Amino acid sequence: MKHNFLKQLKKLRVSKETNILLALSGGVDSMVLMHLLYTLGFKFSVVHCNFCLRGSESDSDAAYIKKVVGEKKIQLFSKRFNTLQHAENKKISIQMAARELRYDWFRLLQDKYKFRFIATAHHYDDSVETLLINLIRGTGIAGLHGIQPIDTDIIRPLLSFY
Repeated sequence: MKHNFLKQLKKLRVSKETNILLALSGGVDSMVLMHLLYTLGFKFSVVHCNFCLRGSESDSDAAYIKKVVGEKKIQLFSKRFNTLQHAENKKISIQMAARELRYDWFRLLQDKYKFRFIATAHHYDDSVETLLINLIRGTGIAGLHGIQPIDTDIIRPLLSFY
């Protein structure tokens, strides 16, 4: 897997000197991505969003990430959001509110700390799911693809993995 992962990063124009902001949820996918970047010696910091949607579980995820990242001495940016209030104020879904809050904050950090890329742990199944959702919604030609491995400055190095 490491060899294929390195090939994928090379395709994405990522070197060990590239400054990456890694979105870490605490789920298996993002933890695997962090482990790969860490063990292979890449330069990255971690960002975690606590959307406060699952009560103590959300806080436990944040505490776990703080512990793991602290043990590895990786820079961590962590923030709590009032996602429900944001959704209500903007009259948007909770999912859209979380996405908006997440990416707005990622962009602020990216600008302030000069991260070249924001990395997410989307994988092959996520891409297939996106394609199916697009088909169900009646997409045109433009929607006949899943998630792309790179979108300007957002990279998804696990996208080719199942």
